[in-house]
Amino acid sequence: MRNLQLKQTLALIVLTVIYLTFELGFNARLLDVVGGASMDDVHNIEVFGRTLSGIAAALVVFQLMLRYRTRKNTGKPGWRMIGFCCLATVALVYVLIKLLVDGLVDTRDAQFRRMALNSTLLQRSLVEGRMTLAGLVDDDAIFSKPEGKAFLALFPFMALSVDRLEERIKDQKEELVRRSVRNAVGGAKGYYKAYEDARNKVHDKWLQYARIPAASDQGLRQQQDQAWIKYTRTLARRGWTPATVPANRRGAVVSNTRKQVPVPPNWDPSDEATFRDAVEQKYRRSMAASARSVTVAGDVIPPGLSYPAFVARAGVQRELRSALQLPSSATVLTAYGSVQAFEPLYDAFVVNRAAKELERYDANPRDFEAGGRYRTLGTDAARTAIVPPVALFFSLLGAIGHFSKLLYLIATAVLLWRSNAEGVLSRRSAWTATGVLVLAFTGVWTCLSLMHNPITRSELFGQMIGWMEASPGAGNAGGASAGKLVLSNIMHVVAVGQGYTYPFNEDIRNNVLQGFSYGYHPKK
Repeated sequence: MRNLQLKQTLALIVLTVIYLTFELGFNARLLDVVGGASMDDVHNIEVFGRTLSGIAAALVVFQLMLRYRTRKNTGKPGWRMIGFCCLATVALVYVLIKLLVDGLVDTRDAQFRRMALNSTLLQRSLVEGRMTLAGLVDDDAIFSKPEGKAFLALFPFMALSVDRLEERIKDQKEELVRRSVRNAVGGAKGYYKAYEDARNKVHDKWLQYARIPAASDQGLRQQQDQAWIKYTRTLARRGWTPATVPANRRGAVVSNTRKQVPVPPNWDPSDEATFRDAVEQKYRRSMAASARSVTVAGDVIPPGLSYPAFVARAGVQRELRSALQLPSSATVLTAYGSVQAFEPLYDAFVVNRAAKELERYDANPRDFEAGGRYRTLGTDAARTAIVPPVALFFSLLGAIGHFSKLLYLIATAVLLWRSNAEGVLSRRSAWTATGVLVLAFTGVWTCLSLMHNPITRSELFGQMIGWMEASPGAGNAGGASAGKLVLSNIMHVVAVGQGYTYPFNEDIRNNVLQGFSYGYHPKK
């Protein structure tokens, strides 16, 4: 019995080590996602996270069922039942975590969603280097380091607890939005490309308006081919070809042809080149006749305008302003001689686009309620603010918990090896193994609570923790409630734990797991 229990305990140790390897690699990858992932990347890595949590729970179920089977020594439950229960546990935990996260996001009120949108603006500004935080760390590369990434993940959630957040960022918000707009279009160079695309489309419209077909114009060739085929078929009904029209019938043939194609009166029925020239003349006249006027964005434009005059028309300008997201006062030219000449148009775009963006950040909370125009946007912002810190916390908690469990299993194996042949542990031995688990967990958590890194030692982090503890609902006026203290401790542990464990976890992911991506593929 002792040997059987030893083998089972060793098997559990191996499975736990395998799980920890993937969990620690995932923990590192989760930190990589902060601030640089698409929605698809985030979804993929969330799927891996929920799956790993399900596997962690299934390992516990497997251990309990295995212990029960060994103690009863009846061969029950069978391996099929154990396997089924483990798979069911993975599926159940996967679904429950998804429901928990969705519920946590969906139950936030409109004001929370509105403030989450503002806090994620600050996070993006930090990631993209458009904003610096006074009182943080005097290091331009801090947000490329593990502790900086951990702070970025926690920042939106912590910022939501800052009293009068909107008032504190009011003076900076407009400039942050303008910088965000510039970054989104790739600066003046990227916006100039958008201008060229819009200008080319307008030029194509002017060519159509001006009706200037080239000799190789497809429509012209088609008209010429169809007219010549029709002419030859008419002759074929009489048994003639263009070269065999009888001399006494040429006048009649020319006369009938001139009713459709303006060939000269002395035209030779076999002269295809002159026939095609006549078709082209008719084609050009037809197009010119149809160009008497054209309507663009409600503006009736008369024919004959040059390209600059066409672009200057009110309707064309409205179309250009709409395509380039410009205010109604802006005028778009056909060309700009220098970067300096183009800057006013680019600046007008930035101001106009930023003003529209600010409408979302300054919108009334009612717009973030169910049915409101910004409900979906606010929900996405709430998810962005809530999910990363929650995921980091549970990932770190799972790693610490299963590391403690690993030590517990090792202690159990040692005690079993020293026990009698029946493999029955004394109460003292059982309590010793359990004590190893508890002490390992509490010891690691306590160490992380007492340790610091450059982020947690910064003045700003301390201020934000203080604001969290003193935020409305903190309890009595003299101090923070127990719940706020626990929350601030969790923020500290995550910021420290992620910062110190990332290099080790990333080494495992790269060297042991051979760079396993967990569904996240950053752009190079």
